[in-house]
Amino acid sequence: MITALSAYLILRSAGRWSDVFRLAPPGIAKGIAKGIPNGIGKAAGDATSIATGDGVGEAVLGRSSSNQIVLQSERASRRHARIFWNSGDRDGDGSGWMIEDLSSRNGTKVNGVQIDSPTLLRDPSTIELAGFSITFSHRIDAGGLIAGDQQMTGDASVTSGDLTSEFDASAITDRRAQSRYLDVTGGPGPSTASQTSQRLLSLAFSLARAADFDQVIERTLDAIDDHCSIDTAGIYAIRQADAFTPQSELPLVGTRQHGQRSYRRAPESLVAIVSAAGKSAEGKLTESGQATLARNVLGDSNLATENSRGEIEVESLILAPVRDSDGKLIGLVHLTTTAHQRPLNSEDLEFIVAVTQILAESLRGIHQRSELNSSLKRSRRKVAMLQQQMGQQNRMIGRSSVMIEVANKIKLAAPTSATVLVRGESGVGKELVASALHHASDRRDGALVCLNCAALSPTLLESELFGHEKGAFTGATDKKTGKFEAADGGTLMLDEIGEMSADTQAKFLRVLEGHAFERVGGNQSIKVDVRVVAATNRDLQAMVADGKFRQDLFYRLNVVEIVVPPLRSRPEDVLLLAEFFLDRFRKETGRKIDGFTDQAREQLKAYDWPGNVRELKNVIERAVVLNATGHIDASDVMLSPAAKSDLSSGASASTSGTDAMTIAEVEQKHIEQVLRQTGGNKSQAAKILGIERSTLDRKLKRWANE
Repeated sequence: MITALSAYLILRSAGRWSDVFRLAPPGIAKGIAKGIPNGIGKAAGDATSIATGDGVGEAVLGRSSSNQIVLQSERASRRHARIFWNSGDRDGDGSGWMIEDLSSRNGTKVNGVQIDSPTLLRDPSTIELAGFSITFSHRIDAGGLIAGDQQMTGDASVTSGDLTSEFDASAITDRRAQSRYLDVTGGPGPSTASQTSQRLLSLAFSLARAADFDQVIERTLDAIDDHCSIDTAGIYAIRQADAFTPQSELPLVGTRQHGQRSYRRAPESLVAIVSAAGKSAEGKLTESGQATLARNVLGDSNLATENSRGEIEVESLILAPVRDSDGKLIGLVHLTTTAHQRPLNSEDLEFIVAVTQILAESLRGIHQRSELNSSLKRSRRKVAMLQQQMGQQNRMIGRSSVMIEVANKIKLAAPTSATVLVRGESGVGKELVASALHHASDRRDGALVCLNCAALSPTLLESELFGHEKGAFTGATDKKTGKFEAADGGTLMLDEIGEMSADTQAKFLRVLEGHAFERVGGNQSIKVDVRVVAATNRDLQAMVADGKFRQDLFYRLNVVEIVVPPLRSRPEDVLLLAEFFLDRFRKETGRKIDGFTDQAREQLKAYDWPGNVRELKNVIERAVVLNATGHIDASDVMLSPAAKSDLSSGASASTSGTDAMTIAEVEQKHIEQVLRQTGGNKSQAAKILGIERSTLDRKLKRWANE
């Protein structure tokens, strides 16, 4: 005896699984019932309609609109064939689903054989009639589908009773999950689409204005609820773009329900079908599982989930995937209705497919904003960390009264936009003062751009300051942005301002006075907002008197003057600075050094430091790098030979025969002593002095011209 079983007729169009018609044996009544446990699957295809029978035990196929399955083809007879349940003998032997040809013009084939009498359908069987191929199976999983997979030559429309006029299978099948409401090449007529299109447009604008992920989900549910008559709705989606979430674990992020019935997730087998994705011959990810419409599914556990009483209340449903531009599944939309509501139809399916595409774009934007926000937070943390590190490296060290005075001037001048002139010997830390001014001002988030005016020729200096156009001069192969443009909104620090040529001084003064400038070789006016900090180790007033520096530029620069004292004038800061540099280089090199011996401390305090803080820094770095004892002794403190000679003889710059010398004269005398000590080796002398070789050459050239 064969037990009465439900079966499925799987109709194909253009080689794809387009529709499924459920055959229900007598005794399975339409209504709420426990589902029959059947496997379920779905081949790669398009938006799909699944219609189910209501227990009549028969399905007629043909052109007539009164048939259960309508075949829209001239080759089909009005009543072409009939599939019916045969209960067999009294004991049920021989029962099963059978097919008979109803004297059609073109006949009916089963598994390639023309039939002329009622024929028992076995699982699976392929039925061919009027150019259509239909697979008969007791299950609709992949195994049942593949066995009967054949190409079709016509189109099919599958309906169930009064649904004939409202469902056109080919209109959905041929678009591969692309809703016709979003098809820019054409779509439904105004009478059927105007209101729906307006709702979709409104949804698109609403989601574009949504502030966050939760608002996107809530507004999508509102749009679905307004358009479709539903009992429950649920949306599953991933919150993070880079989150790896198996399809079975997509989180439920929003629900909507009416009445007492709570939302229930679709069966995992149906979720797997709709979520499925495959790869093309080129290995590229392609969309496979598509949106599915199922109607008259009361009692079918393959398509709906039982409630707490073990009943299946769902009468129709839509399950649609949400995919990103790469075909990756990022969400699902699930709708259900009960027997007391209008069932969901093909127009609802078209609408939901369009909604999922709009939702996918909105989620993409939300995910991008989330990634940008995360990246921005990481960048801000990194900037804060770098600013802290820069602050530690560039903070001014000193407890002497002269350094406290410098710090107070910086504190007062920093919040303003006043131009600052920083004066002091080479190596005292003039650039450090400029950095402190910048980071204590409202321009701290802008750029701090530094430029040494003495390192460039007049032509190159003008190009560096103001930029140049392509072809402005020989070698100008590309357009160059100048330092003024680079420092827009920030601070521009110009070191050795006294070395600027007269022509460049004139153009520089105009920019300081708020005028626009042009790139070298250009004609476009450029206006920037830049604070200028100028630095020099020369006496600009003496240069003005000698006609070597513009008086008006000097007054424009000397709004606020900060004089950084040389290290020899604040001996109480020497050991403090030495400890600071020791700690820095100890961390950078990973050396374990306890500190300075008493002899080393005395030697550091007794030295005159002609190279100022820069020389002290180089001495400590050299002592750390070459140290092998775990502490820094006097022998590790390698001072200038000339200076050590002066220390041993008790001589000093201030008592060497000249009662009064300027700072520049002291500097020149010391450099000459070091050069004599090194036998005229400029590279070695520059290393001892703690300055660049180019700086030493420039000083020697200037003294020769004087």
